[in-house]
Amino acid sequence: MTARESLFDEASFRTAGDWDADIPDEYGVYAIRLREGSALPEPFGRILDQRGDRLIYIGKGEEQTLLVRLLGNELRAKGNGTFFRSLGAVLGYRPPQGSLAGRRRQQNYRFVPLDRDAIVNWINRSLEVSWVVLAQNDVRRAEVGLIKRHTPLLNLQENPRALPELSAVRALCRQVAVTPGTSR
Repeated sequence: MTARESLFDEASFRTAGDWDADIPDEYGVYAIRLREGSALPEPFGRILDQRGDRLIYIGKGEEQTLLVRLLGNELRAKGNGTFFRSLGAVLGYRPPQGSLAGRRRQQNYRFVPLDRDAIVNWINRSLEVSWVVLAQNDVRRAEVGLIKRHTPLLNLQENPRALPELSAVRALCRQVAVTPGTSR
């Protein structure tokens, strides 16, 4: 079995909350899927059911290791994780009004600590994660190929079946974050 094949091997997946001590400080790709019995809000749950797959995201640890990118950014929101922002938006969370107003980079919205913690708890209960270690120069090509082949629900870039519904909720979050609140 190749490294890429082992990424989707049933034995490679474990609940997201069980991996913290095991994720390596090496480069590679990872897959995130919904646990059996867990559900996403509509319309995302229905779309995932129609696709007949529980896979929701494929990502890479290329510039950052799997430990930093997957664990730190995507599962624990210690940095700017694309997956974490998308999942939070899908789950109905919104960043604080105007939290990015006037900032140069206005796409990396964040959630308030209480919401962030709720998202992390949802991840720990509802998602399974798998990864494979790859040579750093193989990571990007592997990630793009896997996204194109498997079309995960929450991947936008390189995904031939990217969801306009996901783009819309992410745009809403960015709009909330860049629009200053009204003072009374």
